Amino acid sequence: MLKLGLIGCGGMGNHHARILSKMPEVNIVGVCDIIEEKARKLAEEIGTKWCVDFRDLLDDVDAVWVCTEPFNRVDIVTTSAQAGKHVFAEKPIGLSLEDADRMIAAAQEANVKFMLGYVLRFRNPYRLMHDTFASGELGELVTCWTRRFMPADMSNRWYGWQEKSLGVTLDFGSHDIDWLRWIGGDVQTVFAKTFRVRPTIHADEHGQALMLFKNGGMGTCDVSWSSYLTESSVGIVGTKGAMIVGRDGKIRKKIGDGEEQIVDADSVVGVDPEGNLAQVGKGAQERTHKQETIQEHFVRCVKEDLEPLTAAKDGRETLATVLALLESARTGQAVEVDSVKR
Repeated sequence: MLKLGLIGCGGMGNHHARILSKMPEVNIVGVCDIIEEKARKLAEEIGTKWCVDFRDLLDDVDAVWVCTEPFNRVDIVTTSAQAGKHVFAEKPIGLSLEDADRMIAAAQEANVKFMLGYVLRFRNPYRLMHDTFASGELGELVTCWTRRFMPADMSNRWYGWQEKSLGVTLDFGSHDIDWLRWIGGDVQTVFAKTFRVRPTIHADEHGQALMLFKNGGMGTCDVSWSSYLTESSVGIVGTKGAMIVGRDGKIRKKIGDGEEQIVDADSVVGVDPEGNLAQVGKGAQERTHKQETIQEHFVRCVKEDLEPLTAAKDGRETLATVLALLESARTGQAVEVDSVKR
């Protein structure tokens, strides 16, 4: 059984704690938050101890589950890793490449797992679309995209301050950029524009980006907290076919001159942590770890000594891509992603 300490008892901490506390292979030894009331309330709900200093958990756990804000995470991750504890941390990895490198180095030196909460890789239709493209059925990449509009008032939350969140492009859009990188690979060049719409919010609220991948093809990402209406779309167009999901949630697929299909998302699963693709048979894809959640995946990676599907190194690449996008938005010029990594 994995002995776990959960650090950060806000919205995401509560979300993960409720899932983890029901997993038979996990024992939440304790929870921690610098706000005592939050820690006590969650501890009472799931039946564990609580503290206000995360260091008080480290002697009793095998791993930590870090749900603090990205600007309040570096010391927690590095100290925990240096103590030999595996680390799951919510996305994004941080606000700077220097912070990301410091955390990654600590985990590597201690030989512990360091995984990030990029959950789209574990959920359909995103997982299904990735697996279909990776199988070669759609051919070579022409373009892929995401559009997620989620109107939200961030004026009284830390998300609404650019220096704490880097705005909608990182805090919200990094989910999308991680998925687009999962499809297209590393990004070479970006061009982006961001907007601050409402005067009470001091962070970018809308962002749109064009990305050119090193392997060919392109991707676009359009995210918003200030769109007034909700909207969503995700798609992949290849040289042999396409898959598109619109607001109705239906997964449409068409290969060549064939008939358009509505695909059953429950008939497929994702790749394993080593990147092995599922096998196609009888119209479905089956794997031993079908429907594995992000929480189950982390536990299995620790137990079986596997590289996580959402490893911290990928989080660093996503952060570098976002930083290039923000530089492009600031200058009005296209930016090479490699130029921000130096």
